[in-house]
Amino acid sequence: MGKIKKVFQNMPLKKALIALAVLCLGIVSILTIITILKFSNIRQEILDNRPIHISEYTVEDYNTDNSVTLVNPKEFSFEPLSGKNLIYYWIITIFMVALPVLYVIIGSIVMTKLYYKLKIQTPLKSLSNGVEHISKQDLDFQIEYTSDDELGKLCNAFECMKHEIYMSNRKMWNMLQERKALTASVSHDLRTPITVINGYLDYLEKASRKQIITEEALYSTIKQMKGAIQRLERYVDCVKDIQKIEDVEIKKECFNLKEYITDIINDFSLLSKNRERMLECQDQTEIENIYSDKDMLSKILENIFDNALRFSEKSIHFSITEENNYICFTISDDGKGFSQEELKYATSFFYSSPTNKGNFGIGLSICKILCERLDCILLLKNTADHGACITVQVKNHELF
Repeated sequence: MGKIKKVFQNMPLKKALIALAVLCLGIVSILTIITILKFSNIRQEILDNRPIHISEYTVEDYNTDNSVTLVNPKEFSFEPLSGKNLIYYWIITIFMVALPVLYVIIGSIVMTKLYYKLKIQTPLKSLSNGVEHISKQDLDFQIEYTSDDELGKLCNAFECMKHEIYMSNRKMWNMLQERKALTASVSHDLRTPITVINGYLDYLEKASRKQIITEEALYSTIKQMKGAIQRLERYVDCVKDIQKIEDVEIKKECFNLKEYITDIINDFSLLSKNRERMLECQDQTEIENIYSDKDMLSKILENIFDNALRFSEKSIHFSITEENNYICFTISDDGKGFSQEELKYATSFFYSSPTNKGNFGIGLSICKILCERLDCILLLKNTADHGACITVQVKNHELF
């Protein structure tokens, strides 16, 4: 019984309705035939038991030891039904007609209830509960209805939609956290140049009152103030760059990986030659196409390669490999590599350390933002020779 129920639940809605209708029609037809035959026999018995009126007959005598007189009716007729027999006859007739109609009505009701209970009630209840949870901004639920019919596919699509909403909310939350971190970082980093400017302004104000400032001191103070202002401008420009990147529309497309690698290697070779760096390239991929945003991916790799040019000493290694379901673009150099602190904070906004020579770390911050928007993975580590190594993992959707 359980297997039959499972098969019925997995049937498409139209086929399930037809199958249930055929089953109910068969049962109703059998009951109708039995009812008609049964009541027809009863009616016939009533008719056969009516009194007979003989209008003409013949008599034949048989002269034997036991005299027998045989009466042969030539014309006869049944008396019409009357009294209780007539009422009983019509009651049977009414039942014979009404019961099949009643069977059809009951069969339709039973079929409708069975169809609703087995095919519609459970998925509708699950979907209704899901909508109620989502309206309360609660995504901690699961649609448990599993079937191969249309409603099962609808429930599966609803579950996928819930997952997408969850991922979207999570991404939005991460963006808000990044925005808070950016605001906090900007507020913190702007305080230093502003404090420097205010200090020099106070110094100029006091010195001008006492008229003790020299031309050389004035020139030096103005130079320091200009430097602080330039740092402020650089902060503002960095914030603008991040805002532009966040507003850029993602346009993923399928493009030829081999042609793309060739173009990137040509660009990197020219940049390496201009900076007197030796570039080693290695392509270990076998697939032909990749699905991503070509321009954004190039922006990520260019920023990483720019870091490698600045911090490498003699050579840079660029490799493309396949790992699991990812295409990995790896750029490593022979520089000093990352410190433990840099491995942890290098992608943070405006991070600065003695190793990066006062750079704000905005390049890797941009790479991190772009990777998140492309659903890529950005990995930082050091090579065996202590050089920096950065890998961008792009999911290869063609494998699915």
